[in-house]
Amino acid sequence: MTLLILGVPGAAVLAALRVRGLAAMCLTPAVSVSIVSASAVVAPLIHLPWGWPVVLLGTCVTVTGAWLARRFIPALKTGPGSVAARRGASGSRGPVPAAAIGVLAALAITAVFLVVVSPSPEQFTQGYDSVFHLNATEYAVQTRNASSFGISSFILPSGRSVFYPAGWHGLASLLVLLTGISIPAAMNVLTLAVAGLVWPLSCVFFTRTLFGEKRSVLLAAGALSAAFPAFPYLLLQYGSAYPNLLSNAMVPAGAGLVLLIIRPPARPPLEPAMALAMVVLFLPGTAMAQPNGVFSILLVLTPLLVHRVYLWLRRGFRRGRRRGWALTAALAACVAAAAGILLSLPQFRSLFNYTSPAFLPFWLALVRNITHAPDPIWFPAVALTLLALYGAWTAARVHGMRWLPASLLLLSITYPLAAGTNLPVANVVMAPWWDNPERIAALMPLAAVPLAALGLGRLLDRVRARRFRLVSTRKGTTAAAAVLAVVLAFSNPGFWQMAGAVGQMYNVPPQPDRLAQVDAQELSLIRRLDTLTTSRDVIANNPYNGSALAMALAGRHMLFPYSSQGDLTADQYTLRFWLNRVGSDQAVCAAAKRLGVTYLLDFGTDYIPAFDNPKSLYPGVTLAGGTEGFTLVAREGHASLYKLTLCGGVPM
Repeated sequence: MTLLILGVPGAAVLAALRVRGLAAMCLTPAVSVSIVSASAVVAPLIHLPWGWPVVLLGTCVTVTGAWLARRFIPALKTGPGSVAARRGASGSRGPVPAAAIGVLAALAITAVFLVVVSPSPEQFTQGYDSVFHLNATEYAVQTRNASSFGISSFILPSGRSVFYPAGWHGLASLLVLLTGISIPAAMNVLTLAVAGLVWPLSCVFFTRTLFGEKRSVLLAAGALSAAFPAFPYLLLQYGSAYPNLLSNAMVPAGAGLVLLIIRPPARPPLEPAMALAMVVLFLPGTAMAQPNGVFSILLVLTPLLVHRVYLWLRRGFRRGRRRGWALTAALAACVAAAAGILLSLPQFRSLFNYTSPAFLPFWLALVRNITHAPDPIWFPAVALTLLALYGAWTAARVHGMRWLPASLLLLSITYPLAAGTNLPVANVVMAPWWDNPERIAALMPLAAVPLAALGLGRLLDRVRARRFRLVSTRKGTTAAAAVLAVVLAFSNPGFWQMAGAVGQMYNVPPQPDRLAQVDAQELSLIRRLDTLTTSRDVIANNPYNGSALAMALAGRHMLFPYSSQGDLTADQYTLRFWLNRVGSDQAVCAAAKRLGVTYLLDFGTDYIPAFDNPKSLYPGVTLAGGTEGFTLVAREGHASLYKLTLCGGVPM
């Protein structure tokens, strides 16, 4: 079902545009993400509940628009985007099977990784952000609203809502609605699809745009995309940052499309006009997956963009000083306008409030980033590093792309800026990624994967030139690329170090553990809530002890569904500080009644890593268990469920 969600909408639109072959295969998921995300935004505006009919409607509208665009825009009627030109350009379907094999190899590697780290498809990562993403998906299912302008309402009880990129939650909630699987299972299935299919396909498209249709290189790009520990696996260990996982997975495809517009190769997979049309289809998905994906595309292409702007200005000055200064002024005005628009958005301004303290020496962070061994792993990926460097040399010397080594170098220094320095300028530069080392480390493979693929392909060509028997034929070279890519992934100790680190995030400890949201006792009680409470009950809780997960895992309404809630009502403030007085205090009782509180889920004072003293943030809830207002209903070890039986001196 996940394949249908990520495949059918995009495939229908690309068919209407007459995009075929490798480009269609690689770009289909990104277009599908855009359609699903945009449909989720439109649904509440036209008073339709979230579900497959809305996606079908969105697909039909987009297909109609694509068909009309191709019919009435002459630039979209010809070129490699059309069937006839596509056949004439490539002459065969050779690159598609090779790329498909590489992608399937990546899917297999990713599946092995996830099976190793997760004991069950029903398990979930216990990172700080996991609570929000699990509960947001449950909220979308409960309310049938997955809009990026509505998904944050569950942590803004006053009824307000702000923009939050909900592309991931739209996909996950749609999967739940279509199949009936649990929220954790949907997260795991979607993780496998995004990391094992969307990301490799995106890398293949970028590699094809850069280096052409050489089969061994395309196959290597697909397979090697699963070999780098920094992405997609690091974002599972941190967070889990599911929106960034989806956004990063589509960035190479976006970079390839922009490259086709500003510097198309001799035999492009798409003509510039068609690439521009694809950018229009691509951007909504990226913006509603995680907007920093747009900045990631610009970061990867920065050396090329700077060079193109320099050439543009130089041509202007050659035609006359007045023209040159006019172009300079126009450029400055555009930059200022873009900056003004971004800074007018409160969500963008808030990015500059986050800073990550340095925890590594700058030089060590640089070495670890270059060798694809960011924290928490330390073993360098020597072979992958050498292949990427060899690919960078080949790109510059053979393909004349000197900007690619510069791009690799630029990405190399981003992680040290976040992890190895406390300079204010570093925070400003890295603000789109919250100056967060993990999110920034995940950027390195964006350039490293295609370069390593080129390096591996070049290496096999040199071996073949020596008439080594196993790679003496084209099929032999392609097969060798597949085998080597898989070997490089599984023979890298850092790959298994990352598996161990991610496995810790999936682990459910038998006893309280500050590294986990919930332990086995707490999880056991959560799983009993469907027999102890009803879906109409509102359960009071301290969100810093993992109890908020009962929303996603048991489908219950939690008084405080997330620790970092952006707004609280007056009644919530009252219960947050004085719930322990509900049995005797009339004002507290009235607040509890207005909010519909009927139970208390008490997981004690084993708080998740957040602030120094979470108890002080919710003292009334923390002290309420066992007071005169609550009666014990069930207990699993230290985890307890109480029923509100006395309110303001009156039995309930």
